[in-house]
Amino acid sequence: MNPAGPAWIGYFWSMHLIARGRPASWRRSSDLVSALLVVLAGVAAAACGSSETEPGTTGEPSGTGGTGASQGVGGAGGAGGDTAACAPSFEGDTLHLAVGATLAPAEERTMCLRWTTPEAIDIHGFVGTLGPGGHHSLLLAQDPAAPDGVAPCSEAEIMDAQQNGLFQMLAGVSYESSGVSYDFPSTPVQVGLHVPAGTQLVFDAHFLNAGGSDLEGCATLDLRRGEPVVARLLFRTILPPEQYGLVVPAHGDTDVSYEEAAGSRFRVVAASSHMHEGGTHFRMSVKETDLTLYETTNWAEPEPSIFSTQKIVIEEDQTLKLDCSFQNPGDADQHFPDQMCVGGMYTLPCTLPGAC
Repeated sequence: MNPAGPAWIGYFWSMHLIARGRPASWRRSSDLVSALLVVLAGVAAAACGSSETEPGTTGEPSGTGGTGASQGVGGAGGAGGDTAACAPSFEGDTLHLAVGATLAPAEERTMCLRWTTPEAIDIHGFVGTLGPGGHHSLLLAQDPAAPDGVAPCSEAEIMDAQQNGLFQMLAGVSYESSGVSYDFPSTPVQVGLHVPAGTQLVFDAHFLNAGGSDLEGCATLDLRRGEPVVARLLFRTILPPEQYGLVVPAHGDTDVSYEEAAGSRFRVVAASSHMHEGGTHFRMSVKETDLTLYETTNWAEPEPSIFSTQKIVIEEDQTLKLDCSFQNPGDADQHFPDQMCVGGMYTLPCTLPGAC
């Protein structure tokens, strides 16, 4: 599993998906997992070392599921309060993860379903729904850190790698991706996610009742399996610990640089960034070669870079470098995590034949 940093990484992912108090345009760009999956159509050929195949249609989202951004918090759709639909199922070719909650008016709650896999699982597609009151949901994988089952939880705590060990982010569902079905490319080989036996999957759902009466919320995530995954994608967050001391002075600006050792040899499939309002420039690069992996001046709409024909391999002894610029017109200093300089990448291990 990939290092994911201590507790603040949970805040990072929450901000990617919650976007509370942000404009709709920020929410559309904030779900990096979904944004990258949408454009992974041409990655399968890249995974096998072919540079001739251009992106096609395989891997594009299909269907709407009757939910999505138009319904927002408290909208209809998804499983709702259907007791049967909100019961998880771990049999067959589709793993049905589900968790629900009864919320009083103005109540907010996060619930987690934990399940430890008895065998290795290959995931070649998924679809998630938020249902009434669903704000966002996340799926992460880690070594068992608490008993299996459903219980209230805290995202900051379940993503505290210092306390619970390293974890890997597998999927996320936001307003815009609720009900959208994602299928990883299958040619020339099956691309997807691999979960080793004995891994604890944690399905985390955040609910918010903005209405005036009690609400039965239910979020679901169906993981499709049955096709052996050859090209196993990993998501890596670049968030060096030094960033926790970030300060952008009131009525001022600042430039920062952070470095993180690659630690292994891998191929970069896609890359993007995460900043907040006031971020004016982002660049993620390889320090030793000055190769740019991702660069943008648009904090609100960072369109991911997809390397479907360009083979970018990071060597074990190389260093990933982040350079960011910020402006703060406010009267108070900004501290992390109110402001961030974070990179994200989908990667393939060089142990995959032809990947590197």
